[in-house]
Amino acid sequence: MLTKVKGELDMIKIKRIFRKVLIFILVTFICSMEISANHTVRATKYYAGHNCGWVTASGDRINNQKVRSGEHRWVALSHDMFKKHGFKMGDKIRVESDNPVLRGEWIVKDKMAPRLRKAIDFLFTRDMKGFNNPCKVVIYRIKD
Repeated sequence: MLTKVKGELDMIKIKRIFRKVLIFILVTFICSMEISANHTVRATKYYAGHNCGWVTASGDRINNQKVRSGEHRWVALSHDMFKKHGFKMGDKIRVESDNPVLRGEWIVKDKMAPRLRKAIDFLFTRDMKGFNNPCKVVIYRIKD
């Protein structure tokens, strides 16, 4: 009788441990999945040089020829996008916009002035055309 009770208690302990391990695995799996949230932000453009300098906040040097050719599709995000929404330097983002010049993949390489909120700045050269007025765009982080 005593061995039967002891065996039942051992089975209950094993079931509890199994449940805890299963919950741990599920929580770890769910936390590792990145939920791709979209963010609607105010879009503007900025130019390299003079007031902005030739080096981004990430330390990368701006080459106007590569910007003009589309090889460097770089953006700056407002500080709140880094703090509240977890963006990092080097993140790839997808931009959805009515403007075809802004659509597609861009790389986060710079930060905007701290006073700005929910904003994105697209790096352009002064002679690039196709984007003059501020507008709203939707951005998504692309997971590598």
